[in-house]
Amino acid sequence: MNDNNNDNSPPNKKAKKPLTIGVFGGSFNPIHLGHSLLAITVQQTKSVDAVVLVPVYKHAVKTDLLPFDDRVHMCRLAVAPFGDALQVSTIERDVGKSNGAMLRALKQQYPADTRFLWICGDDFFRWMDRPAGLDTLQEVSGLIVQRRLHKDDDDNNKDQQRFFKEPIDEHKIRHTAVKMDLQIDFVNGELPHFSSTLVRRAPGNWKSFLTQTVSEYLQARPHLLQQLITNLEADANHESGKEQDSVKDVGTAQAADIVLRGMEAVHALQIERGRSGLFLSTGHGAAELETAQAQTDALLQEIVETAIVVADLVNFDEARSLNAELLRIPVWLADDRAVQEKRGQALVSQHGVEGWLARLAVVQKYNPRIDVLINSTVRAFTEILENSNRRTGKSKLSLDKDLPELLFKWSEGKEALGRLRAFVCAGGPTVPDLVRGSLKMRKRLNSTIGVKDTSIARVLSLEAGMSSRLTAPDALHKMLENVTLQEWHLMGCFSSSTPLVLVHKIMDRKEIRDHDKGDDFDVKQFFDASSSAIDFLLTFAKALAASACARA
Repeated sequence: MNDNNNDNSPPNKKAKKPLTIGVFGGSFNPIHLGHSLLAITVQQTKSVDAVVLVPVYKHAVKTDLLPFDDRVHMCRLAVAPFGDALQVSTIERDVGKSNGAMLRALKQQYPADTRFLWICGDDFFRWMDRPAGLDTLQEVSGLIVQRRLHKDDDDNNKDQQRFFKEPIDEHKIRHTAVKMDLQIDFVNGELPHFSSTLVRRAPGNWKSFLTQTVSEYLQARPHLLQQLITNLEADANHESGKEQDSVKDVGTAQAADIVLRGMEAVHALQIERGRSGLFLSTGHGAAELETAQAQTDALLQEIVETAIVVADLVNFDEARSLNAELLRIPVWLADDRAVQEKRGQALVSQHGVEGWLARLAVVQKYNPRIDVLINSTVRAFTEILENSNRRTGKSKLSLDKDLPELLFKWSEGKEALGRLRAFVCAGGPTVPDLVRGSLKMRKRLNSTIGVKDTSIARVLSLEAGMSSRLTAPDALHKMLENVTLQEWHLMGCFSSSTPLVLVHKIMDRKEIRDHDKGDDFDVKQFFDASSSAIDFLLTFAKALAASACARA
């Protein structure tokens, strides 16, 4: 059910095998990074064909929701990079009710043998045996439950559930599952910590926890933004008697906002670099490249317009340095684009290895500048945490010392994958022939893949050595598996850096067994497969940084 263009349009009812659909209901007021990460993780790691987000039309308790159409549109913006795997339904507007009634209506749009799994937080177990909960359970084949985490400072509490926000009655859950023939699966501790309290405390408030597209949507609609800020202030006032925030350095929010903008600027340049390589090698995709450039320009314009607000940071030298680097981007970017436009037609028509290398020389001009921005961003992030520790006299985060290195590894792995994307896309549709016919290009490609594999492995190995309370989502593994499959189709073999266990796993896939050679490579498919992983890396890294800065 792809609902991007037609509300509640039915899915492909001629599907040859039964579908399994994950249904993710919520107010999405608005959809934030935590929602996006959970949806992506479920789609990539659980046995579902797609995840359908269902925004609530009218909430029984919350009366301050943003308009339904706006919440739906922001949901679509947030999940758009992941295609039909993540979809949005407006079914609640037609039904007027949530959960059970909504699920019955949604099921009418699918083949009769479709299985539905309800995606929820572990707070669902509080009311699952109430009429509304039982009504929901009767309409699904199972649950996919996120175990939400929080920090427990009581070292005397040795209960294994002490890290979880919502303790659960396992006996009661097992009894209900057996009685109602339900499959219950968990998403255990793979996502950065999110809560409405953190959003209220967050640097830059609403902006820190939203995707760039959703943030831009709100900024372009001042009336919605004002309503959201008013709601957050009302929530904060309501809780003022319950929790007392420590006094923050006046520049923390501004410094954190610069860090997040640094990450967004890097991502925008990575997209533009990849699109440039694809356009120069194929001669197609001019509209997509122009869109990418316009998005970069809009972000840079916002940075320029707000520079005066963050220019006088007193205690954040690295944040000021990063801000200065961001302000320099328009100058060198304009020169690079002019060169690319001037040489564009000649590069498109230049074939063979020489043409590939010539196009690569143009797109690689982004590389050193992106490296500077990544390093500046991580230094500014480190500065925020260190300033917080000095101000409070203690580390507020148990993972404090590891977070800067972790953020750097995620950023480094993301850039390594981005360079591989640009490298392959600069080769164009004939890149398999060039790789298989040129020892030089095969060697260079193998080296580029090796750097990517090493960088990503460092991300995963570093996380594996940390507390299980914050581990890399398995969704990333699934996305990288798809990229490796594309590499096999490209080269006709696996890179020397590909782990043996991954080789065996991919060779067991049906699409591999059905082909004797890797002759199904499509450069556009490679762009899409690698872009999904790169987009996810940004989503997770930004969530990690925003969550840490909010608690600093």
